[in-house]
Amino acid sequence: MAKSETELRIYNQEDRLNVAQILIKNGYAVRQTKRKRTETGKTLDYYLVVSECDETADTSR
Repeated sequence: MAKSETELRIYNQEDRLNVAQILIKNGYAVRQTKRKRTETGKTLDYYLVVSECDETADTSR
C-alpha cells in the first residue's frame, strides 16, 4: 500500500528519467504526469509523482 505522494516538477525529460531511476532503485513508486501550465495555454509542466511503498521488489540482486 502506498504512503503519501509528492510531486516533483522536472522540465528536462532526461533529468526526469534519471531521477525516476534513482527513486525506483531506492524503493519508491514513481509515475509521470503532465498538466497545462495555465487553463488556456499550450505549455505543459511535467511531474514525477513519487510515493513510498511498504512492499517493493528486491533490486539489490
